[in-house]
Amino acid sequence: MLTRNRGGHAPLRYGLPAMSATDFDPRSYWDRRLKRNFNLHGVGFSTLSRSYNRWLYRVRRVVFHRLLRKLDVNLATAKVLDVGPGIGFYVNLWQRNGVSDITGVDIADSAVARLRKRYPTARFEQADISDDVSHLGADYDIVDAFDILFHIVDDDRYEAAMKNIYRMLKPGGWFVFSDNFVHSETVRTRNHVSRSIDDISDAVRKAGFQILERRPMFVLMNWPVDRRGALQQVLWRKIVPALKHERGGNVLGAAMTPFELVLTKVRKESPTTEIMICRKPA
Repeated sequence: MLTRNRGGHAPLRYGLPAMSATDFDPRSYWDRRLKRNFNLHGVGFSTLSRSYNRWLYRVRRVVFHRLLRKLDVNLATAKVLDVGPGIGFYVNLWQRNGVSDITGVDIADSAVARLRKRYPTARFEQADISDDVSHLGADYDIVDAFDILFHIVDDDRYEAAMKNIYRMLKPGGWFVFSDNFVHSETVRTRNHVSRSIDDISDAVRKAGFQILERRPMFVLMNWPVDRRGALQQVLWRKIVPALKHERGGNVLGAAMTPFELVLTKVRKESPTTEIMICRKPA
């Protein structure tokens, strides 16, 4: 079975029956995982090749820069909170685009310790975004949560995370996050929940946000969890064996990336991960 990433982050085995989340300890899970493999492969699709993961993150980098053009904010003076920085993929992108005031909050102690060494000018704290995070402040211009919130398997804690993020933003601040936004019933596994688009939208609006836009992060190159992508699911199962090998992952990644970059630009929806842009009312 295929594993999912944590956008910088973690595994999901699709096709499994729903499982109880009571025995899942996300903090210890991520701590062990990042201690073993503190790189893109460790925070990406762990059962797929390193070469394919590198192509996935090239797509993420392009999609991220497109996203920046949609945010009405001066990055040079912006204060950014990165939820679940993992190995710092998005911290690096924010810094490269002129952001100097960055805070990262990660559930894994091992990630925080290494991030502090890798990015000494940024601030990193260990915390669960669905717990009390008032110590992180409440004056951010932008909060991002890429491929993170669907790992909050408890629905009440999912809503709590949304409300915490709302409180941490300045009036008029931006919240950008990725999820799967399925058009069918919610898909649950032990460490991942692909919630329906209605449930996610309700949680976002209940927190107080205005939803402005939703665009694909991937179209072809990520597992099509939405049932509307049934044909893609069949095709994915056929190519997964090749993606597990370095040569196959590199060849297929190189072949699909140009099409992916076009599709993520022109499509408004996809059967896999999308980004939602929200704003706290001024």
